[in-house]
Amino acid sequence: MKATKKIVSVILAITLTVVAFVVPVSAAKVYPLVIVDGIFSTKLYKNFGTADEAEVFATDDAALEAMIKDIGDAFIKSCVKYGINNKDYDKLADELLPVVNKYIEPIGFDKNGKPIDDTVGFYQNTEPMSEYTDEEKAELSPFAAAYAEEFGEENVYNFSYDWRKSPIDSADEFDEYIKTIQDETGAKKVNVVAHSMGANIVLAYLAAFGGSSINNLVFTSPAWQGTSLAGNIAINNIEFDMFTVENYLVQLANGSATTHIAAFAISYLATKEDLSEEYFGDINQAVAGILPRLYSDTIIPYIAGMPGFWSLVPDDYYEDGKDFLYGETIKASYEKKIDAYNTIQKKAKSIIKDAKADGMRFGIVVGYNCQMIPISDEYEQSDTIIDVKYASGGATCSKYLQAFDDWTNIYSQKVKCGHNHVSWDYKVDASTCMFPKHTWFYKNLQHNAYNVDEGTTDVVIWLLSAERQYSVFTDKENYPQFSLYNTYKRKVTPIPMDQIIGDINNSGAITTDDARIALKVAAGQQKLSKEKTKYADIDEDGSITTSDAKDILAMAAGIDF
Repeated sequence: MKATKKIVSVILAITLTVVAFVVPVSAAKVYPLVIVDGIFSTKLYKNFGTADEAEVFATDDAALEAMIKDIGDAFIKSCVKYGINNKDYDKLADELLPVVNKYIEPIGFDKNGKPIDDTVGFYQNTEPMSEYTDEEKAELSPFAAAYAEEFGEENVYNFSYDWRKSPIDSADEFDEYIKTIQDETGAKKVNVVAHSMGANIVLAYLAAFGGSSINNLVFTSPAWQGTSLAGNIAINNIEFDMFTVENYLVQLANGSATTHIAAFAISYLATKEDLSEEYFGDINQAVAGILPRLYSDTIIPYIAGMPGFWSLVPDDYYEDGKDFLYGETIKASYEKKIDAYNTIQKKAKSIIKDAKADGMRFGIVVGYNCQMIPISDEYEQSDTIIDVKYASGGATCSKYLQAFDDWTNIYSQKVKCGHNHVSWDYKVDASTCMFPKHTWFYKNLQHNAYNVDEGTTDVVIWLLSAERQYSVFTDKENYPQFSLYNTYKRKVTPIPMDQIIGDINNSGAITTDDARIALKVAAGQQKLSKEKTKYADIDEDGSITTSDAKDILAMAAGIDF
């Protein structure tokens, strides 16, 4: 009997050993990742596919330097002619706009929505990242490198598209691309990262084809609801504001002595009212004078007929933009084409919900606390390119460099849902987002500043790895709704969702007691936990100083600092 048991045990052991080799231990499934990057990410070529093929509107460093120098030289010459001809706006336009148009016209569309040069095309690569050259890999977004590091280069693909066209046209191409990847890999679903304008393409795809072929989808700094940058161009709201320019230069000054000096010079002008009125007044006078020619010579003949441009115009600018740029002259077929994406933009919430019902998981990652490119006097919270309220699908935001309320009061969240969705710095209320539980915010993260080494891609890879629908409450320690990207130390610090900045003792309001604690810490008389340090570090430089204590005291007194 004992011998029989031993024989059975040996047989079982051998069987289990064989099974272990034949049937591998179950592991998390790896899905191919398709990256849909932002505007200008795809290179366009005139005379495409011929011996005379040449890149148009090149964005590499050498081409950009040449373009900036060319336009810069023309700008200086135009200013000279403008000045010596007693501020003649036509002289300014005659010298400057032909040089600008030299770069715009090759990619332009006429006012009826047709490309001016129909030889322009682009290359679509259906091979994985592992087949790219080192030079080609370097041009991919940081999400490619981050995903490849985790799951291998053989699982990363990059979708290219003509960013001038309607996202609806590109959505059809995206559907074919996904099918090709599925055929090549055998995968039933793919993961997708859609950055900036790439989100418009994917939203249009979901509207047409649903979400059954997508496992996890992450929108990063998405333009799916447009940007006021395009909206203001559409409605002719262009004006240089001294303080938005100052803010923008300060923002660009990270690690650059040149921009620090420029920002200081602008700050000096901004504090001298007579100087700012004189110089910026003259600039805006010249801008106002040249705008009619800018629209008649450049924007209307080359940009207004570009469907991709209209996909970047938010709905609340859309009708006024059409009226300004076209009036009654818009061609019916073209209006129908651009209206189609505007309809998708307005139905985004239901489109995403339907895709989630198909089994797709979804998340949005947004940067905030940045100055928009300063073409107007608006102070919206942004990531430098896209307003936070549009990128997040409806977050309520304070004005840039401001907070919601007097710091001695407690801000009341707009939507009472039983969870806190207000940022610790009182700048963002995520409760009004389309998807408040699935939208993450990173303070100081600029539009194209995602970086593998600095931790700003971590949340994206975490979302792409999800085997269920993650929320801002899934991992509150590492991936809470709000995090700080420290531009001094180039690292991300998650911020718990239960306190506000300056409220060190967690009393619910900022008081002189908080300022006293900060002063003691600065003097070395008291220590704070790592968590409380996050709320005392007002200037976000990584340490508590008398400057932080002073700022907290000002906040307690309701004084701007």
